[in-house]
Amino acid sequence: MRRIGTLPDPALARRFADFLVTLKIDCIVDQESTGEGAEQAVSCHLWIRDETHVDSARKEFEAFRESPDDPRYQVQDDAERIRKERLAEERRKQKLRKTVRHRSPSPMMGLPIKQQSIPVVITILVICILLGVVTLLDRPSQTIDPNNLPVGQKVDYALRFADPIEYFNTGDPWVSIRKGEIWRIITPVFMHGDLMHLAFNMLMLWFLGSAIERLQGSWFMGSLFAFGGIAGGVVQVLLPPASELPPVLAGLAGTPMAIGASGAVYALFGYLWIRPMVSPSFPIRMPQINVVIILGWLFFAMFFVDRVANGAHFGGLAAGILVAAIVSRLPGGS
Repeated sequence: MRRIGTLPDPALARRFADFLVTLKIDCIVDQESTGEGAEQAVSCHLWIRDETHVDSARKEFEAFRESPDDPRYQVQDDAERIRKERLAEERRKQKLRKTVRHRSPSPMMGLPIKQQSIPVVITILVICILLGVVTLLDRPSQTIDPNNLPVGQKVDYALRFADPIEYFNTGDPWVSIRKGEIWRIITPVFMHGDLMHLAFNMLMLWFLGSAIERLQGSWFMGSLFAFGGIAGGVVQVLLPPASELPPVLAGLAGTPMAIGASGAVYALFGYLWIRPMVSPSFPIRMPQINVVIILGWLFFAMFFVDRVANGAHFGGLAAGILVAAIVSRLPGGS
């Protein structure tokens, strides 16, 4: 706060302070009295609250001293209206902050959440873990007799995008879907290849999915997860096989045998990454280092890691970005 000058008349000081209010410059009048009785003198010191406004206020002060009775300084009513509007806005913000503190648990760091529970995220976690136990994380007891499959192998075959036996016999990745087994378009999302695969996806689901479900509700979270998982799975199936790709792009080979929630997880990431870019009021911002790490892994896995469904990653990411763009254009989405 900086003092820009002094006026000997409180009425003039208030007039100038009112004028500054109309210029969106906060001015504090500090009245000081010296002497006693007839010898008493009043000095009104003018203080500017915001340092960036000091130079502008000083110029206006010099102009005011030259002609304080200029009609343009008769703005008491306008200044009073502006002060009332500011007071009302401040009260509204205080009320909103109290509401947010009341509704938001500490894990969301004060975000204006829609709900505290995360039933969809927890349900997905439980399903993935249970299927991991049943299928021994994609390593069930194997048999070549299709009529005598162990339970884990039956579950594994029943939930992949295509039944492995039928696929290898026909070469058609859509063979099971064509038979009406529509559930296969989403069930591969809930199975995983090993413990690390399961742990990584569930950790990402917990952090990303929990934020989305608390902020936008269970239906939205469930729909986004499903859409990302389906989009990622379909892209993975539609990509050409490795035999039709140059070696450098072998990581983008398509297959209906891919499993895992990473496509859906990338949809959650894509949504949280892009949504604040297209909706400035969206209360979550992905830390830049997290964005770099997740996108870096996307491309690193494509070129240097075997047995990764990179097509599902890209398909899920595109799905999340698309949802963010669409939702931002809906009423109240900005």
